[in-house]
Amino acid sequence: MKSLTVICFGWLIRRVCSGKPAEVKWSIFADEVINDSNCMRYLGGGGFGDFDCYEHHAKFLEIDNKKLANSIKSARGIKRASKAELDRCMRAQDESAKARGLAPKLAYDWNIEEPPKTHVDMYDVMEARCHYSIRKQQNEFLRDLKRVERPSSAGLRKTRARKPAPPRLSIGDIVD
Repeated sequence: MKSLTVICFGWLIRRVCSGKPAEVKWSIFADEVINDSNCMRYLGGGGFGDFDCYEHHAKFLEIDNKKLANSIKSARGIKRASKAELDRCMRAQDESAKARGLAPKLAYDWNIEEPPKTHVDMYDVMEARCHYSIRKQQNEFLRDLKRVERPSSAGLRKTRARKPAPPRLSIGDIVD
């Protein structure tokens, strides 16, 4: 591990001293603004920015999930039992999201962190990432359910029978 650090540091020094820009897959430039639309590309470090990004996107997904669930429940032909099952599914996801605070609690139990806490740290980021992951999974599931929705009869088109394709000729079929 030490030799890798020395190699990487040596590479960085050579790049800086040569005046050539370092070739990095992703980087943040001085004029680049990190906001809600692009913050997921810059996660790392477990700090306040990561926490804000995960929480913002999780809250956005919560709103979208409620809209999707209501849209599915209001679709034609959905039976009362299916609506109740969807409600149970949504409540189960909400209950699982409540367990996301386990990391900070364990940090206190193991005396890694001492209350009162005055800053955002990696345990809070773990909690926010868990919240985001649960809501993201829920959103993907609801979108899949939405795709299953039966199309309306007005949207169906009659399909015409296709003509069979002409037979393909090979070089052996060509006669002089």
